[in-house]
Amino acid sequence: MKSIIKLMVVFVCVVSLVACGKKDTTVSANRDGVLYEAGVGVSFYYPSDFKLSEGNPNDGVTRFTKENQILFYKVEENEYDNDTDQLSELYKGELEASEVSSLKVKRPALESGLKCYEYKGSYVKTGLKFIHLVYFDDKNTYVYGYEANRKDFRKNLKKMIVYLESFTKSSGL
Repeated sequence: MKSIIKLMVVFVCVVSLVACGKKDTTVSANRDGVLYEAGVGVSFYYPSDFKLSEGNPNDGVTRFTKENQILFYKVEENEYDNDTDQLSELYKGELEASEVSSLKVKRPALESGLKCYEYKGSYVKTGLKFIHLVYFDDKNTYVYGYEANRKDFRKNLKKMIVYLESFTKSSGL
């Protein structure tokens, strides 16, 4: 009986030591990220270990990179006089035309109250997986997205969603 109790105590101690060594994977955009103000009323966070990349200034895309991963932000002027649902279908069509597979669309609820669309899939030619958070207003389409190879995407998706969902736009709420 005493040996069973000793064995149980040793087991509990070992489990406690292992549990104490577990790394905290909770991500807070405010704590772990850098605030980026993209224009009047538009801001979001990106991970502090990503670097602002100097890309082509004429393409209107702001990129944050780390190894094989990229977060990007862009604003496109709406060429059509459509409502939000129609603009969402047009954006989906553009993605499909660029040969994506496994495209899924949903409407997440952001803490900011912003109503946006989430597009998730992978590019057939490059194999990159992506998730784009897209907000449509009367004049523009705002895209904040994450793209990475399959391994990095799977490993970092939950963390990146926290940053993507930090997107806020003060007008249009």
